[in-house]
Amino acid sequence: MDYDVLFVDIDGVVWMDGKPIHQNINALKKIQESGTKIIYLTNNSTRSRSMYADRLSELGLRVDANSVVNSGYSASIWLKRRHGPARVLMVGEEGLAEELIQQGHRLVTPSDYGKAEAVVVGLDRGLTYYKLDAAARAIRGGALFIATNRDNMYPTPTGLAPGAGSIVAFLETASGKNVVFDAGKPNPWLLEAAYMLLGYKPRKAAVVGDRVDTDMMLAKNASVDGILVLTGVARERRDSIPGWVKVVNTLMDLL
Repeated sequence: MDYDVLFVDIDGVVWMDGKPIHQNINALKKIQESGTKIIYLTNNSTRSRSMYADRLSELGLRVDANSVVNSGYSASIWLKRRHGPARVLMVGEEGLAEELIQQGHRLVTPSDYGKAEAVVVGLDRGLTYYKLDAAARAIRGGALFIATNRDNMYPTPTGLAPGAGSIVAFLETASGKNVVFDAGKPNPWLLEAAYMLLGYKPRKAAVVGDRVDTDMMLAKNASVDGILVLTGVARERRDSIPGWVKVVNTLMDLL
């Protein structure tokens, strides 16, 4: 392989609906053995980087937290560079809270929404109207409005469920304000965050994923190769794959 680094999506590549995709996992092990660096990228902010590293390690992959970039980390470091440590009203789950705290941000409760300097929004499966009301009030009051991603839906074993983008859309309507920063794919900032962890910009890199609208558009926006693997979402919509995308059935094809 002629790549220094592969930026690999997780859902639809490493596992699908929580079930490991063994052909891809075995290929990733061999790719690592060949000397190619692998960084895992995901728009999912419900798990922290350390949580993902633990789960990926259980599958036999050599991973630590610095080999994972999720949208919660991406949002947290962007806010730190823009504002410094901030008081954050979070709409999200445990993984997002962990990433925010690690960057020095301080979480405020919905009852203290007036103290929030930023509102950071991810998927929140324990969402309440009370929390939405507080977030909308904080945004109207001038807090920075940051989305971890704008994926309106995500796949589950029982079908599509509302994603973080659905919550973001609600708050845009309720606050009358637009998001000032979207930290997820296909924003090339996600790769900039990965380069910071690597400490260098690779000579040649590729984004590997199962979706055209997020993974392949990230590759295009960041001017790196895009490799679409047909083990996830794109398997059902082959007619929508653009001609500039490299397509493989599984990652074993790369070997």
